[in-house]
Amino acid sequence: MKKLKTMIALFSVALFASCGTAPNPVEYNNKLMTLMNGNEKNMNAMNEAMTGGDYTKAEAVRKTWADELGKSIGEVDKLPAIKDDAGLKSAVAEGLKGYKKIADESYKTLIDLRTKEKGGDTTVQPQIQATLNTINSSFDAIGEKINKASNEFEKKFSK
Repeated sequence: MKKLKTMIALFSVALFASCGTAPNPVEYNNKLMTLMNGNEKNMNAMNEAMTGGDYTKAEAVRKTWADELGKSIGEVDKLPAIKDDAGLKSAVAEGLKGYKKIADESYKTLIDLRTKEKGGDTTVQPQIQATLNTINSSFDAIGEKINKASNEFEKKFSK
């Protein structure tokens, strides 16, 4: 019984000691990348709906995606920054906000334009192309910023 009490006491001390400590760099990076990569499911669903011409489904995916992005942004904001992280958390937060803007604005516009096109309005084609260009360039810029921050983080913490 004394051995059990000692084990419980040691476990409790270890548990309390670990509470409130900053995550290690690997856990921190993994958490941020998991939040960022969690968008892939919605991106794939959006591409599938848009390619299939199912704009009602695309709108439902867009709303779900925007809601999930809001939650992911909140999780990043709550995550304590690791000491000496000069930009990874910030880049991920900005990236998620950029994705949210794309979902809230650009995809909403694209869905509306594609719906008009499907209804026979051929005059929207230039607007569709411009919106697609905006979406693609935004995704590229977000990816570049996150990759740069991730590479800098890796160099700093892999020593």
